[in-house]
Amino acid sequence: GQRVPPPAATVPQVAPLPQARAAPDAGLAQEVRKLVQDTIQTNSDIFGEFSTSQEMDMPTFTQLIELIVPGMTREEMKALFTSMDINNDGSIQAGELFSDLAMAVLHSRMDQEVVHPLEGSYHCLPKPPFRSDPKQLAAIGILKDVFDEVVAARFRPIPVPVQAPKPKQPERQAPGMLASMFWGAKKVQPAAAKPTQVVERPPPRPNAPRGAYIYGGGGCGKTVLLDLFFRSLPDDFPARRLHWHEFIRDAFRSMQGQPPGENIFAAMADMLAKQFRVLLLDELLITHISEAILVKNLFRQMWARGMTIITTSNYLPEELYTKGFNRDQFVDFIPELASQCPVIQMGGETDYRKVDADDATQLFFHPLTDETTSKINKAFEQMVGSEMEKDTLLPIPQEKRNIKVPVRGTDVRGASVAKFTFQDLCVQNLGRADYSVIAENYHTLFIEGVPKFKPDLGAEFRRFVSLTDILYGKKVALYVQSEVHTSQLFADGMLNADMDLDELWSFRRCSSMLQEMQNPKYHHMVWLMRNHMLQESALHL
Repeated sequence: GQRVPPPAATVPQVAPLPQARAAPDAGLAQEVRKLVQDTIQTNSDIFGEFSTSQEMDMPTFTQLIELIVPGMTREEMKALFTSMDINNDGSIQAGELFSDLAMAVLHSRMDQEVVHPLEGSYHCLPKPPFRSDPKQLAAIGILKDVFDEVVAARFRPIPVPVQAPKPKQPERQAPGMLASMFWGAKKVQPAAAKPTQVVERPPPRPNAPRGAYIYGGGGCGKTVLLDLFFRSLPDDFPARRLHWHEFIRDAFRSMQGQPPGENIFAAMADMLAKQFRVLLLDELLITHISEAILVKNLFRQMWARGMTIITTSNYLPEELYTKGFNRDQFVDFIPELASQCPVIQMGGETDYRKVDADDATQLFFHPLTDETTSKINKAFEQMVGSEMEKDTLLPIPQEKRNIKVPVRGTDVRGASVAKFTFQDLCVQNLGRADYSVIAENYHTLFIEGVPKFKPDLGAEFRRFVSLTDILYGKKVALYVQSEVHTSQLFADGMLNADMDLDELWSFRRCSSMLQEMQNPKYHHMVWLMRNHMLQESALHL
């Protein structure tokens, strides 16, 4: 009497969003789909309720995966369920379960014998379009050891910081005994006093499992590895996964709430150590002396309290804040950073963001004409339907202000979608906090009217880079209308002889990210990671 699942050809599917465009081989997906259907049918005692309701909770999903991919770890199962639960309602519907992407993940994982959650998550990446890379596999091998150490240290008490004693200040020698005897009654003119040499107190000793510093150029897989590490951690593991912009935003806010004094960073670390034990920080980039001082002192205090830091960067540790104002106040910290976060070299000539790149005619539109305006508007309307809201207000937490959202709607899965102009986002004086709130609230973003940037770049360029960084980090699906192809947006800026290293890296990073956001692989990562990036542990420090 149990109703069997619908045949493969009529399995409910989600709307034809970019994820569907990026779907892998349909034949392989069909094979796995049939296996899943057969497993459900032949185990009606376990899956009978799904056959009726077409919904599945986490415990039932775990039983299904144990039958289909027996070697998959519990962490992998939980992470996969989170990815598949697109509308975050605690259950997956038939359309989510039988989607081509879900089938591709299962197919990739079925072919691999692994025993480590991080290794399993790496092999969950659908192939194609992802490809195994020797340097990524070597990095996984190193990160597995880091993973095991931080998981083992989870239940240890928070270490008490061991502060090295402050060296004594040099003192002037007093007159000797003979001098006292012969000249004791005589007033001797003291020698001119030498300038007092101030000796700083040594930093507290590190007392944490060592992390990692994942270094390489754009498209080598740094962020993917960081995300997979986060995704693979045991349920409720105390970790934070933040982009650099989010880290800086919240760290400076936290400083404002601390009493002034030399122990401000120790007080911040005391508070943070009670909340998490691992910080996963994407795109470490220091552009100001205040950021350099923050990283130097806060990282030292975090290490002293048993906290592990894993970061990615386009810069080697010794390249951070190059030619920065008062860089000498940061240089002494670089050996400590390299010791506590050993460098994993990911650099290579292959930019995977550009491999197998799609022409993205349905995602990115150029030039700025009535025709492309009509196309991007049509794409928005097809996604959200006829029900749209105009000029709604989006609150910025802790700042008592709002962002005006020109047009918003929801897609067929219930995910929020919004449309802005470049003027709205980058000409107006918005910043990291604004972009983070937009990225957290909207699964898909449409941006109209992006210009080709002028040679002097300027504030609008910096805002656009920050916006792209944050949208990419939160795995927002992006549609753009621009004056020229996105690969040419910064071409004039590259001609600026006064461009510094940070601006050059910003150009390269932003250009590479925009290229990837048109690529099928990115939309796989949206599907795999978007829900994970919206967890509380990935929103705030």
